[in-house]
Amino acid sequence: MAGLYTLSKNERLTSKKLIDKIFKREGEFISKFPLSFIFLEHSLSENVPAQILFSVPAKKVKKANDRNRIKRLMRESYRLLKPEFYNFINKTSGRQYICCLMYNATLIPKYEDIDIKIKFLINEFCKKIS
Repeated sequence: MAGLYTLSKNERLTSKKLIDKIFKREGEFISKFPLSFIFLEHSLSENVPAQILFSVPAKKVKKANDRNRIKRLMRESYRLLKPEFYNFINKTSGRQYICCLMYNATLIPKYEDIDIKIKFLINEFCKKIS
């Protein structure tokens, strides 16, 4: 399958209204330091099971190049886990979700650490929606 491990534009959360909705405490929250996963069931105009936003607050990580590096690591880990994530959503609920993956520490992590935490958060998400 050609687009199995891609993260296309329609899979990213870009709507200002939806981003505001997820951050105004309407979404459910799962945390595993240094990451937080916020999600909310919401119908989407795109034909995807979930749209995701990657966030690294400037208050925590001052340098833009460090924030970009962390977001790049998070996107790569998510991209590789995405097929399992989508399959689970389609099998159990068939609903659509908006999600945010947020980094909450000041140090730049290693890829392995980020990958382990994202796997944990996605497993916890799967437990919550099933």
